[in-house]
Amino acid sequence: MTKSLSERFKQTVQEFPDDIAIRYKGKGGWTDISYSELGRNVRSLSAFLSKEGVVKGDRVAILAENRPEWPLVFFAAVSIGAVCVPLNPVTVPAEIESFVKDSGCKIVFTDKSSNSLTSELQSKCSSVKKVISVDSDIFKKTLLHPTGTEKTCEISGNASACIMYTSGTTAVPKGVVLSHCNLVSNCDSQYKCDMGTRKDSAISILPLHHTYPLTATMILPILNGAKIIYSKSMRPEDISEAMRESGGTIFMAVPQIFSSFHHRITEAVKKIPFPFNLLFNLVITGLSKIRQKTGLNPAKYFLHAIHSKFGKSMRIFVSGGAKLDENVARDLYKFGFTILEGYGLTETSPVLTFNPIKRPKIGSVGLPIPDVELEIKDIDKDGIGEVIARGPNIMQGYYKREDLTEEAIKDGWFHTGDLGYLDEDGYLFLTGRLKDVIVLSSGVNVYPEEVEEAYMRDAPVKEMCVFEVPLTEGKKVMELWAVVVPDLEFFRKYGEINLRSVIKERFDNVSRGLPSHMRLMGFTITLEELPRTLLGKVKRFAVKEEYASKATEEKGPQIPKEISEEDMEMMEKSSGKRIIDYLKKQTGVKRDIVPADLLELDLGIDSLGRVELLSGLEKVFGIEIKDKIVGDAFTVRDLIAGLGPLLPEGTAYRVHDKDVMFELAQWKETLEELPKKENLDRIDFSPGFWTWLGCFIFVSIHYLVYRVFYNLKVEGKENVPEKGPYILYANHTSYFDGFLVAVSLPRFPKLDLFFVGFRPYFTVPIIRNLVRIGRIIPLDFSSHLLEALRSCYYVLKNGRNLCLFPEGIRTLDGNVGKFKKGFGILAKETGAKLVPVVLEGTYEAWPRTSKFPRRHPIKVSFGKAITPEEAERVGWDLNAKDDYEAVCLGARETLVKLKEQK
Repeated sequence: MTKSLSERFKQTVQEFPDDIAIRYKGKGGWTDISYSELGRNVRSLSAFLSKEGVVKGDRVAILAENRPEWPLVFFAAVSIGAVCVPLNPVTVPAEIESFVKDSGCKIVFTDKSSNSLTSELQSKCSSVKKVISVDSDIFKKTLLHPTGTEKTCEISGNASACIMYTSGTTAVPKGVVLSHCNLVSNCDSQYKCDMGTRKDSAISILPLHHTYPLTATMILPILNGAKIIYSKSMRPEDISEAMRESGGTIFMAVPQIFSSFHHRITEAVKKIPFPFNLLFNLVITGLSKIRQKTGLNPAKYFLHAIHSKFGKSMRIFVSGGAKLDENVARDLYKFGFTILEGYGLTETSPVLTFNPIKRPKIGSVGLPIPDVELEIKDIDKDGIGEVIARGPNIMQGYYKREDLTEEAIKDGWFHTGDLGYLDEDGYLFLTGRLKDVIVLSSGVNVYPEEVEEAYMRDAPVKEMCVFEVPLTEGKKVMELWAVVVPDLEFFRKYGEINLRSVIKERFDNVSRGLPSHMRLMGFTITLEELPRTLLGKVKRFAVKEEYASKATEEKGPQIPKEISEEDMEMMEKSSGKRIIDYLKKQTGVKRDIVPADLLELDLGIDSLGRVELLSGLEKVFGIEIKDKIVGDAFTVRDLIAGLGPLLPEGTAYRVHDKDVMFELAQWKETLEELPKKENLDRIDFSPGFWTWLGCFIFVSIHYLVYRVFYNLKVEGKENVPEKGPYILYANHTSYFDGFLVAVSLPRFPKLDLFFVGFRPYFTVPIIRNLVRIGRIIPLDFSSHLLEALRSCYYVLKNGRNLCLFPEGIRTLDGNVGKFKKGFGILAKETGAKLVPVVLEGTYEAWPRTSKFPRRHPIKVSFGKAITPEEAERVGWDLNAKDDYEAVCLGARETLVKLKEQK
């Protein structure tokens, strides 16, 4: 018969009285509490609870953050047969009241973090006799000066130990009743997996009102005479301090935390200069293979400096609560960290599977732990079915919900509601939730987590949630839609502000390689974090409820955005009012503009719109504004915050009438301003011999490769003017395009022709040296469009020539896309001749959807030059809205006709 928690606790206290049970960081530094001291305090608090009338079966709530008093209250309550009810201290009062009323708690223990939530708890919940703060003098006196004795009673292993309220990813919270046997047996099973041995020290950061941290970071260490470590607070810097200073050996966390660890390490690795970074990667890869073959971990010593930042004594990292990104797991393993993933539910106390330390499988949640049986029920054609489990860890049932209990536990087997499969070695792989499976109109089952994983692998997306929506309003035909949170760090790093176009490009690439039933119909972008449980799982029902009704609108849901106190303060300042007022005038948006609005998606301000915005704001405020302030802003909030320091309260502003709006006629004046010095320095009009030689060698090698492997043919060389300025403009289908234009020119090599390259590609040391040789102007046409246009204008006005790809991005299907308006502005304002260039076969040779090229004949055709005026006349016949759009439409039409002739 399994002993109760109270019996096992007393046994530990007797065996290891002088060992450290709890170590915590306070104002005076680290403090240790021995098992004998902890046992004495538990007896004192048990006596106090008995005196207050708490008897076997009564419920005692714990509403506090992780701290040394937590295990004290828990073991004091279960020692007299009471049932603990752990509650979330950072939730809303209404939810706390609901749980307290439902469970009928008699005593509620709180701390200073939850005082505001419990001020009226006693008056609103009739069952509550007393609310006690563990920070109060009453509590402290109880431990120092105990009165009375605890009322001992016989507690069987089948007695209820706690009620865990969990909403998880579903909408309805349920009280899960776990017995002493459930918790003890699961802890013993974890111990058999080499978790929580007597020599271990578990750092406790996950909230203890969840079963996973309750057992793994509190009950398990105490039952085995190990240490629990509490940091000074839950702030990242205090957690890092605890890892370095406390002697912790086990760190258990959710995937987001390990993702942040991974980010810190990989960013540090990226700073290693070339060519040492290549050597580093070779060494790390080799050490990883040694670890796989022998079980030895030399990378831990090779990267001692990195490992020491996470604690010199750290033995293992454990991830749970949600799926761990496989790339994160793989990289951390490669860097010498032992990171293990497990799986379980509140109803299973909670662990069902765990990856063995010596034989982990990345992507799997491990093998069933000892004393737990797993089966896959109702297996489909793909080998996937519902995971069911049985063992002594299965809950007693849902509190006062026999109907739900009977639905979940059948013939002793608990139906998890999770879908997965077991591989040939018995490892469990999860594919999603049974309730989350999307059944399309065709009858095909789609697992949203698989779709999310496929799209997030190649897109700058921080998180996303996939769900089904009607293809047409009122129809029952369902298609896939996603809510996407972009990775703003990526966009800022690469100077890119066109969120939708970049994400759509990456998503289109992914869609090409997916079966039709897994392809997204569309997506909505939001900067708000998706609602999640505290252990990191997305609450799908909440996401779908918020976004599904308007998901099929072209620009996403126009959901009223919340206005924080900080935002209100921004809007009330004269500068904030003036900026928002001007934005309404420029964009024509009829509704109220708020700080949370996205410039691109909500207000329709594209790259050119930002240039116009910058010019207009300078006129409104009568000041010079740096391009970066407007270029790097994603939201109205970013814009106001960036301009705020330049606009002190009380500043007199010009009346912004039509005279401050950006007019098309202003483009020439705007472009004539010289580029910044750093960009001027890159534009070399007088290349020396070595540059010429380097260019000659570079072009010769590429020409030979294209002739031999791709049977390169060139037509129309005579159409390239001998003198500039002219713009070669080509269809953009492949990674080869820029190189092909360079090697196909009639005069070889051509040093008065410049190419505009995407700046981030030229920050890599080995590539950086090609800038002068390749006559490349490394700029970007998104967040720094104005500077890019000025540089190009400067080149053309000095009689030199440019090669541009007016579509901006490589086409997905090989057809000629829409030309960017910046191309029309440059052409019209410089008067440069326009030479269409058709690239054929490049899409087949190396499309953007392929990582590697393949052999296919390539042909480059130069068309006859046209003037911007000729292009403009054609464009007006195609219903252009202004002069610049007319140039774009006419030039594109000329290119398309040339392509059709070939």
